[in-house]
Amino acid sequence: MVSKKSLFEANKAPDVLGASQIPLDLIIEDATQPRKIFDPVSLAELTETIKLRGVKTPISVRPNPDKLGTYIINHGARRYRASKNAGLKSIPAYVDADYSLADQVVENLQRDNLTSREIVDYIGREIAAGKTHEQIGKNIGKSASYVSLHAAALDLPDPIAELFNSGNLTDIAAIFNLKKIFKSYPQELVNWLHYSKPEDITRSRIQQFRKFLESKSEEKNIFNELTLQAPHPTIDSDENVAEKKQLEHKSPADKLLIYIYIRLKKRTHQPQDIMKKLSETQKIMLSDALKSYFIAGQKCKDLFQSILHSLKDGEFDGTGRGAFNLTAFFFGVNQKEFDLEMIIQEVYLYLSK
Repeated sequence: MVSKKSLFEANKAPDVLGASQIPLDLIIEDATQPRKIFDPVSLAELTETIKLRGVKTPISVRPNPDKLGTYIINHGARRYRASKNAGLKSIPAYVDADYSLADQVVENLQRDNLTSREIVDYIGREIAAGKTHEQIGKNIGKSASYVSLHAAALDLPDPIAELFNSGNLTDIAAIFNLKKIFKSYPQELVNWLHYSKPEDITRSRIQQFRKFLESKSEEKNIFNELTLQAPHPTIDSDENVAEKKQLEHKSPADKLLIYIYIRLKKRTHQPQDIMKKLSETQKIMLSDALKSYFIAGQKCKDLFQSILHSLKDGEFDGTGRGAFNLTAFFFGVNQKEFDLEMIIQEVYLYLSK
């Protein structure tokens, strides 16, 4: 059974060396403090600890200029709330009149208590007050680039802002990268975010998605460049209709090889011109697509049966992708080293006959 003395002591904060006991009803929280979110579970756990052991670490307060005899919390709002919940009447506190908003941010950053949203809000208020990124960084012990990275989150497109404000994505570097992607590929990013689970939106996944979009853009650029010298008529000819049908439901490598074949056939490009316009990513993609036929040629033991089988399956042909497959196969049969430019050159020479 708990004694009356114990009950009384439970309502009184223990003395802490160097700190004053200040009644809780004379203390108010700082409305401008950067920390806005308090985890209810963590707060409940702290409340129980304070009930058992009291407040071991004093909070910091400053005199309230608007009401004599009262104080505003510098840092320690969580301990203040838990003490009230625990039924204490007073709390140990240091009075520090020389305390700024920047000090609050530093205190919480050191304790890792601020969310990315709270840091961004603080930086936004400081920028609005006319401070530079360098000045803000100096005040909170961070670099100007740290401030700039967070400042980028002050003006976010709606789909990214929703993700950030909800707390589903707090990695500020990931937010920054999403914003960069949105500038170039807004609709693609909106679709990707819509179909992605919050836990799947990580830095590595964002980087993979960006590379995918860039490779698709490169692919589109090479298609455009390869067709610059051969504009289509306003009314599709039979040849153009056939070309479009060839490209339906094809892989990126298939489409690119068909475009290259058509440009070689129409004599609008030389093999060396095409190689200059291909990006390294596209060269790797085309090489990967043709190497299997090159290796099959190296391992071939019955040339007639291999060619007959591939013709039957539609892999070899005298036109389009099939011409490159067949050429890569014969390169392997003749034990030549794989060379993408030489394969394109051979197809070009074949079309010149």
